[in-house]
Amino acid sequence: MDNKLLEIENLKTYFFTDSGRVPAVNGVDLFIREGETLGIVGESGCGKSVTSLSVMRLLAHTPGRVVDGSIRFAGMDLLSLPESKMREIRGNEIAMIFQEPMTSLNPVYKIGDQIGEAVRLHLKYDKKKARERVIQMLKLVGIPRAEEIVDEYPHQLSGGMRQRIMIAMAMSCEPKLLIADEPTTALDVTIQAQILDLMRKLKEERGTAIMLITHDLGVVAEMCDRVVVMYAGKVVEEADVFDIFENPKHPYTQGLLHSIPKLRRKTERLQSIPGNVPTPGNMPSGCKFAPRCSHAMDVCREQEPDLLQIASGHRCRCFLYQNDLAKEA
Repeated sequence: MDNKLLEIENLKTYFFTDSGRVPAVNGVDLFIREGETLGIVGESGCGKSVTSLSVMRLLAHTPGRVVDGSIRFAGMDLLSLPESKMREIRGNEIAMIFQEPMTSLNPVYKIGDQIGEAVRLHLKYDKKKARERVIQMLKLVGIPRAEEIVDEYPHQLSGGMRQRIMIAMAMSCEPKLLIADEPTTALDVTIQAQILDLMRKLKEERGTAIMLITHDLGVVAEMCDRVVVMYAGKVVEEADVFDIFENPKHPYTQGLLHSIPKLRRKTERLQSIPGNVPTPGNMPSGCKFAPRCSHAMDVCREQEPDLLQIASGHRCRCFLYQNDLAKEA
């Protein structure tokens, strides 16, 4: 389809430390269509957040650096843009909700000043008009006493309120793409539901595309159109959300789904994936999931499988299906 808003091809983001080069993202390919919600799931350390920070080009003050690949947004190559142009896009056309709002909001500035800064910068509003816009956005995200909250500091608000502030800030300039990195982490269930409803409403009303980074498969089932599953810095499966839940192909995806807590008899144990996620600086040879996979073959330990299309709109990185495709060919 030709309505792809964001296209990432062969993205490699490495961290350069005293111990050597660490591949945090190692050849990621994915895309997001206009108005679509793409879920990116996987265990901690799989490269989800580093992928999003690479898109935003927010790795400048870290040991991380994009060493290969391309990131195209609305026809623009983000990696080749000068920083001045990237600042125009960041917060305006692409906005991000960070994982922990208390560390993302500046504790010494009032809420209105923090949201208003982006409004004045990108929409060229004067101070009075920017304040009106901020109050409008606070009301839009369901914050009571918006006229008072605008003059309060982050520490005066609850975690759920701070997360709403982050959403209001991200949506204040009506971005084409919203990147949400674990937007419901550490929130109670009621507030989680409210935040997800708010994101869904903003998407429906404004046509915003969303990259939703999460480890919560319940959130994925509720919010996403398509899903990308990442493991050890690579995409291992990609499919429509219904296919992921009804017909998962990769053993890792199957393991994630089997580990979802369910109402069980007292004698039934919670299923888990054996072993641990490999550290980025000490990856196994061959398929990175092979040491934890019950289906692993000799070839899995020797060679790394390619990410191939095994059905319409369904891609998987696994020799179980690549051998089948070879027989069909």
